[in-house]
Amino acid sequence: MDRAGLITLEQARAAGLSFDEPEPRACPHCGAALDPLGAALAGKVAWVSAAPCPCEGAASEREAEARRRAALAAKEEAVRREKALSRAGIPRRYWAAEADRPELAEYIASFAGNGGAGLYIHGGVGAGKTHAASAVARLFAEAGYEVAFTTAKGMLERVKATFDEGGTEAAVARYAKCDVLVLDDLGKEDATEWSVGTVFSVLDARYEDMRPTIVTSNYAPGALADRLARRGERVTAEAIASRISQTCRPVYLGGRDRRRLG
Repeated sequence: MDRAGLITLEQARAAGLSFDEPEPRACPHCGAALDPLGAALAGKVAWVSAAPCPCEGAASEREAEARRRAALAAKEEAVRREKALSRAGIPRRYWAAEADRPELAEYIASFAGNGGAGLYIHGGVGAGKTHAASAVARLFAEAGYEVAFTTAKGMLERVKATFDEGGTEAAVARYAKCDVLVLDDLGKEDATEWSVGTVFSVLDARYEDMRPTIVTSNYAPGALADRLARRGERVTAEAIASRISQTCRPVYLGGRDRRRLG
């Protein structure tokens, strides 16, 4: 047997297989005769190709073809990656974000067996919360997980936009049922009865199904309930904070505003 299970003329003769004499083939670079290669089908050999020529010209052609295929594969992978990140909703600015903090690396390494645990990334304006969340989300999206990246305000606006279309349940389900949800800037949205209730519905569904959620906020864990309850929705706001505290590991990002550096 030769490459990929093919057999040579000599092997076909030695095995006593039936075959028609193969058409002679020559190397287009040096003119040398090429050994035919065939496949045994129902006891008869069908000649399908020829052995590669070892000459320099043929070797150069094979190398060029290998480079072409590698470039094509890289292009296809880049397209697949771009589609995955775009579908996930990760902002293009952060498509190259790196999970370069120990807390993020540890979370990613333990993700498969963490029982649906998430992250609560908090800190001041420009501390790098969205960058950090995007870095984690990017890796999951590239690995094939269904990721939904959205600001809390954006999620609510998309759900609200379905009121007249009858698709509210499906809109909520996208965030409640995806493998990984990134809820960016929680606490910036209007704290109405409906908005607080909708955020709780999503987070509670994910809590029950043990689906991980990554939340970013300007507010420390102990201050989140007060922020969400600023218009009186205290019970639901505290329920949201409770769900987050039960399922999300806190990650504090301090330091100067990254947007002003440089």
